Amino acid sequence: MLRSFVTWLLILTTAALLAACCGSTACECEDAYADAIGLAFSPTDSAATNPARGFRSAQLTTVFLVRVPLDTSQRPSADTVAITRPRASVFTQPIVINNATPFTQAGNRRLNQYTYTLYLAPSRRALPTYTYHITDINLATEYQADGCCTCYQNTRKQVTVLDQQRVPRQFDLTDPAGENQLVPIVLTRP
Repeated sequence: MLRSFVTWLLILTTAALLAACCGSTACECEDAYADAIGLAFSPTDSAATNPARGFRSAQLTTVFLVRVPLDTSQRPSADTVAITRPRASVFTQPIVINNATPFTQAGNRRLNQYTYTLYLAPSRRALPTYTYHITDINLATEYQADGCCTCYQNTRKQVTVLDQQRVPRQFDLTDPAGENQLVPIVLTRP
């Protein structure tokens, strides 16, 4: 009887010490952009790498993004959001597509279980001036544990983008430093 009490007391003390150790450690995983896709636009100014294929800031103040599940039996069948930004930030702040941004997360579906269409138009129902299809999102991630913290680490992020003429371009958006930083795709006019 006494040995059983001492055993339970030892287990309880060990668990309390372990919880106190992990409870006092703040986890800074910096994995907010682990699965995220960033979309930036090339400007028309002379500092751009190809100004003739760039965009004017007025074209980018409102951008529409459509998300469609790969599994066609899923509901909703498509979501659309309008992303409105001030002219001053259209070239400095990329559009970020993540598991729960700018759309709400539906169940446990992740970013790679959808295709996305980004289009530029004066209104949601207007004819788009430019359209980009984001398909074939290939993600590989793993969990990395360090003592009391377990963080999400992206090991592969590859995306195919189809431009206005449906020409596919492959992008590897994996952070080369392995720190889950956002590596944006720079979109140009076709």
